[in-house]
Amino acid sequence: MEEIATLRPQVDAFFEAVMVMAPEEAVRANRLALLEKVLGDFSGIAEFSEIVIAG
Repeated sequence: MEEIATLRPQVDAFFEAVMVMAPEEAVRANRLALLEKVLGDFSGIAEFSEIVIAG
């Protein structure tokens, strides 16, 4: 989990700089597929849907 936490700056930068739900269907599909792949890869480590962020 500590190693995953080191990715926070890159993940934050992605969501700040990239519009996932882009108007172009192909671009949107690629970005959603990327997020699905990352979630799938990390789901073996932790159940991220259970994480609650206060604030």
